[in-house]
Amino acid sequence: MGVRVRSLILGTLASAAAFGLSPAPVHAGAFSVSPLRVALSSKAQTGALTIRNREDTPVVVQAECLLWEQVDGQDRLVPTRDVLVSPAVFTLPAEGSQLVRVALRRPADAQQELAYRLILTEVPPEAKSGFTGLSVALRFSLPIFVEALAPAEPRLEWSAARDGDGRLVLTARNAGAAHARVLNFSVVPVAVMGVVLDQPVSAYILPGQARTWTLDNDQNDGNSGTDWSRLRVKAATEAGDLEAEASLAGR
Repeated sequence: MGVRVRSLILGTLASAAAFGLSPAPVHAGAFSVSPLRVALSSKAQTGALTIRNREDTPVVVQAECLLWEQVDGQDRLVPTRDVLVSPAVFTLPAEGSQLVRVALRRPADAQQELAYRLILTEVPPEAKSGFTGLSVALRFSLPIFVEALAPAEPRLEWSAARDGDGRLVLTARNAGAAHARVLNFSVVPVAVMGVVLDQPVSAYILPGQARTWTLDNDQNDGNSGTDWSRLRVKAATEAGDLEAEASLAGR
């Protein structure tokens, strides 16, 4: 059975790139999107992105903006009319480009940053006669942040516990009023030198929400003899490097 492998791979890469953003444009095969994030505010209520098609055939794309929430550490996208996207459906010409504009339709929040996601989805062409494969559409997911009226910053608070199997569970809660983005972190026991658990992650934590990581390593299973009751976390974040201490729950 034939499969449009190009689109499947591109869709996977695009989603991964969108959640681990860099200042440079992302390139996935024949497509590029720039910039990878839109920042709106009460003073800058519109933004724009450029979508480029590097293929020699036109592509139809649908654009939609969704409210971005997090529940129990999981992302949830909800339909919204808060942000207008124009055009909502367009054809990318062969080796051409399209400017997509977004416009805020509600007031910025007084105290807390708002978060949305712009979803760009390829509309697959009708299958040719005799095609029996699976057609998978390319999909980009890009964040849109709306600055609060009052000054707002992220503030990460770290805590630790053990799960039922004795593994170390680390939680970062954002007690601030703006999103945090953790790029990577390491955990070391305060009482022991030389034992380091490195975690290469890239995760957004929206205001008032938390992310949890289970550190599945033989060194932290509670039976290695290493004292993990007090931990030191060193993290690289979008706002800069930080260090914090956490004690195991119940210790």
